[in-house]
Amino acid sequence: MTVIAIANEPISIIKNSTISDAIKMLLNTKISRLIVNDGGKHIGIITEKDIGLFLFSETTRRGLEEIPVTDIMKPIEFTEENVTPENAAKIMTEKGISSLAIGEDQQVKAILTKSDLVRYFAGKFPEKNKVVDFMTHDYEFTHTAAPLYKVVRKMLEKKISRIIVKNQQEEPVGIISFRDLFRISIELGSEDDFSGTNFDNIRRGFLSEEGFGDISLARDVMTKGLITVKFNEDLAETCNVLLGNNVSGLVVLDGNNSIAGIISKSDVTKALAS
Repeated sequence: MTVIAIANEPISIIKNSTISDAIKMLLNTKISRLIVNDGGKHIGIITEKDIGLFLFSETTRRGLEEIPVTDIMKPIEFTEENVTPENAAKIMTEKGISSLAIGEDQQVKAILTKSDLVRYFAGKFPEKNKVVDFMTHDYEFTHTAAPLYKVVRKMLEKKISRIIVKNQQEEPVGIISFRDLFRISIELGSEDDFSGTNFDNIRRGFLSEEGFGDISLARDVMTKGLITVKFNEDLAETCNVLLGNNVSGLVVLDGNNSIAGIISKSDVTKALAS
């Protein structure tokens, strides 16, 4: 088995597109990365996490419709099509990247993502590992009553793309991801009440102690409910849960149904690399 057998055709966005265009495309297609196309040449890649970390930390006054994707795109990492999934997982883990392109000379023939590796692991290694073998034990959380600006600041400081939300009884009740924040950005930008507010003000609102970043609470934007797995469940079966729910991470519960950590596509990639 080589990577070309499990990789997929890339979805691209043209060079002169804006961050607003990219967010809408990511939300509509439910994918997490886009290849930047310049007249048939593939010149870069832009991911959901790249957009999130950039938007809520950059200090210019440009709005989402003014920032070109080329401002935050990254170089495309290529590999050969005869590389095995295991070796591809090692490359991605060592370089700290979430995808590899198959092709050459600014031509992406196919794109291999962590989702592809998770799917491969699910079919190749049933009953080989438990979730606890590769889960991440540390996790970040906030509370339902936390102002949104504090939540976003914490996500930026920790450079994480998701955070668990707990209620006053310390029970996990939801999760906030960059995708939730993207959705709010687009919704607010299209509402009549915000017709006079540009995307720049909306973005700054997430971090503002005076704007809706203070008025809005974590519970207002979180995705309610959590998809969980037990620490002793089969890792391959857990891969199917990740894929079936189109999420990048699951909450892991211990024997007392308390949160023990997170199992993510990155963790599965590390498992495959090992």
